[in-house]
Amino acid sequence: MNIVNRMKEILQIQKKAITALSINNHYEDAVDRIYNAQKEGFIVITTGMGKAGIIAQKMSATMASIGIPSFYLNPAESLHGDLGKVRENDLLIIFSHSGATSEVKEMIASLHKFHQQTNPTILVSGTSTPQFDVDVLISYGQIQESCLVSKVPSTSTTLMLIIADILAITAAEKLGFNDEWFKVRHPGGIIGKTYAKKDE
Repeated sequence: MNIVNRMKEILQIQKKAITALSINNHYEDAVDRIYNAQKEGFIVITTGMGKAGIIAQKMSATMASIGIPSFYLNPAESLHGDLGKVRENDLLIIFSHSGATSEVKEMIASLHKFHQQTNPTILVSGTSTPQFDVDVLISYGQIQESCLVSKVPSTSTTLMLIIADILAITAAEKLGFNDEWFKVRHPGGIIGKTYAKKDE
């Protein structure tokens, strides 16, 4: 194997998938739901299993840092008591490449039973036919994973991450996000020191 050529192939596969992404009204609907949840005092909860779950954790961390209260909920742990963290009307953003993740299916079914289907849901996925109820579906469609073992999440998680950033940043900016919001949430580290110097 020519390592350099293989790395270029991987890069090209992912670049092609990113270029194929297009913004549609589902993205706008998702941003509106995040915006409304924040304005109405509800929490934005992200969820997903495995590598998709890691992307969900990153989105939650991003939103919290830019002024949108959020936390990550592990679907498997939710079935062992953590459903109690979710209030009626809290918004769920789900990451599942297949749209058929068994733990997510069970969690959604249990949550709907628990709250009589009052929790709105957004799904970021590669499928157009998810196997659980969602209110907003953002599908990036069929893609080629960049690993020779095609089951390894790679291109799919790259797309999930980009979509997560698009939604989080756009929603925050719609809410009025600016330097002041960011400064008060980052008093420490290099970012905090940079803001402190500006205030001197």
